[in-house]
Amino acid sequence: MQNGLKICFTIVGTNIGAGFASGREIWEFFGSYGAKSTLYIVISMTLFVVCSMVVLWISWKQQTDHYYSVLTLIMGERVARLFDGLILLYLLLSTLVMFAGSGATFSQWDMSFLTGSAVLALAVWVVLFRDIEGIKSLNYLLMPCLTVILVVVCLSFLVHGDVQPMSAAVDMEWLSVLPSAVTYAALNVIPLMAVLATMGKQIRSPLEIGIAGIGSGVCLGIVAVLYNLSLLRIEHLIPQYDIPLFALIDSYSPFWLAVISVLLWLAIYTTAVSGVYGAVFRISDWVAVPRWLITLSIVAVMIPLSQLGFVTLVQVIYPLYGILNLFVLSMILLYPLSRMR
Repeated sequence: MQNGLKICFTIVGTNIGAGFASGREIWEFFGSYGAKSTLYIVISMTLFVVCSMVVLWISWKQQTDHYYSVLTLIMGERVARLFDGLILLYLLLSTLVMFAGSGATFSQWDMSFLTGSAVLALAVWVVLFRDIEGIKSLNYLLMPCLTVILVVVCLSFLVHGDVQPMSAAVDMEWLSVLPSAVTYAALNVIPLMAVLATMGKQIRSPLEIGIAGIGSGVCLGIVAVLYNLSLLRIEHLIPQYDIPLFALIDSYSPFWLAVISVLLWLAIYTTAVSGVYGAVFRISDWVAVPRWLITLSIVAVMIPLSQLGFVTLVQVIYPLYGILNLFVLSMILLYPLSRMR
């Protein structure tokens, strides 16, 4: 149970990210389509759970050390070789976005952008110095707290907030929301696979896979549904906020605003840890140097590159890899069917 929960919260930590915790992803992929979008969160999370369990099962059965071994199994050696470099680059670039996000967060706290990137670099290196146990322990401690805080904020707003009735004007045809739900499930599939593919040797029972997959889907699903319902009540305010979460806590005391800001940084932190972790394990297969040294090299390079800016990086990198993510998601979902033939 404990190991299954550790993996569960590692999955949550990999996917919760700055975009999820801020509410921006939930609004863009679901809330902006209207009240019917809540149903599609369930569909998206179902795809997410299946992907998580398939990757964990492959990793456990094959005792894999990194994502390339899983890629080879689900799409063949030739195609996997092509995607290998693209996925490694995606992991590094998406991690770079997190470093820029940390810099931007520190800027909001009246500190320098560079300080934010440097603090994140040090924090990532320290936890990864302990290898796989470091990332599992980190998420086991942080993710329940992050999840509970987000649930409390949303429930508090739904019960006590000054809300407006949900508008039906933005509702679209039900089928139009489906591509967005599938795309959201695909958005995080590569960093998810990069982390879970390294856990095969830590899994001792198929029950742990079930606990991790279903538990993570339930946790993320509950938060996403509550978040979506909350944001639908303040749709008129969303254009005024880059971070929709702050629209929900606008009346909070300065102390709680500070707590929520720290929460956002921790979401950035856990996502950055997962991205670097997946990249380090792949690179260590090519070069005979300690993993802690590879980690140190990666985070050192991230600090100056993060100066490109958070918004610029998000606008360029995420659309660029959208098709890649969808293809990998499809191959993971089809893998169990191919094994049945």
